[in-house]
Amino acid sequence: MIKTSSRRTFLVGTLIGAIFAISSMAMASWMSDDEPNQYLRIIDDNYDYILGPNHKPEDGPLSTKIIRNCKIEAFVTDTSQLDYAGSSFVKIDGMPKANLNCLIGEARINSMSIAITDGIDTTPTDCIGGWPTRFQKQEAGNFELCRGKNPNPIFVPTPPPVR
Repeated sequence: MIKTSSRRTFLVGTLIGAIFAISSMAMASWMSDDEPNQYLRIIDDNYDYILGPNHKPEDGPLSTKIIRNCKIEAFVTDTSQLDYAGSSFVKIDGMPKANLNCLIGEARINSMSIAITDGIDTTPTDCIGGWPTRFQKQEAGNFELCRGKNPNPIFVPTPPPVR
């Protein structure tokens, strides 16, 4: 038979261990920052490449190809759909600057749009504020999909000088 005092000791020890576990989890969640991770988003919007003769569907999106060429192994890719160009996301925190610089340079060489997002943000390409060059001569796409207002007013053409 087990003595009552040894059962109590076991239960008290289990209770103390559970209290320590719960308090350490609460402390860790309290001390962690609630901000989402920042990602570099590379948008597969180089339609000349996608629709050109050099693109093979088995190669996958161009964004994943340049990410692998820059020796980045951890990334997330979302798929392209009708009226939506796919994107790949690379976590900025902890990524060596040389790899990020390689990725930004390759995206620029391949005429791809890039953006910095909080978390995996799949906002449609023409709704991304601060990147008006590709869409400066046209209205933003579907306003219902854009958060807020048309981002294109960032680009304001200068009127011709009055003579």
